[in-house]
Amino acid sequence: MAAVLDSQVGTARLWYWGWSGFFGAVMTVGTVTNATTTGGAQEAAQVNIASSAVYLFATLVNPPPVAFDWEPIGKMPESTPERRAAKSEAIRALFAREVSKERSYRSVWTQILGLAVNAGVSAYMYWGLHIGGRALLNLVAGSVIWEAKCFTSPTAASHLEAELQGTGSLQLQIAPIALGPAGAGVAVVGRF
Repeated sequence: MAAVLDSQVGTARLWYWGWSGFFGAVMTVGTVTNATTTGGAQEAAQVNIASSAVYLFATLVNPPPVAFDWEPIGKMPESTPERRAAKSEAIRALFAREVSKERSYRSVWTQILGLAVNAGVSAYMYWGLHIGGRALLNLVAGSVIWEAKCFTSPTAASHLEAELQGTGSLQLQIAPIALGPAGAGVAVVGRF
């Protein structure tokens, strides 16, 4: 567990600062666009500023636990059995929090929430602001960005957890089935 957490710190920080920087850049571009244009472009920029601010806030307040909590644990002394036990317990607790975070990013509810927010923002742009083309672009691009954010989040801890429990995220089984009059055949069955 310690080796996985230690190896994941850089990836987690890259993900955290990368997405924070991306949403900050979208807000900056939106602010410039808002100040220099009028009409539909200005309205779309205002919507993008608001939605990017929400996504930026969500990213900043909910980082991967390993990104900022690993270093103090890694520096814990191990000179006595009690200190080793305390460090081991801290590693297990951080590992459990990291696994929970990784699973929440990949959960169906997170996907539904992000897509619903994008659909709501796009509906407001279409019916409220009457900028249909930009609403469609926002729906597609916003959904792609949300999914990219979720699926680029680090997953090493949840993979190790699945390995330790003996279950993988994808299992394939070869099972004999009867095909045609001869009764011979093979099927590949997947479980996610």
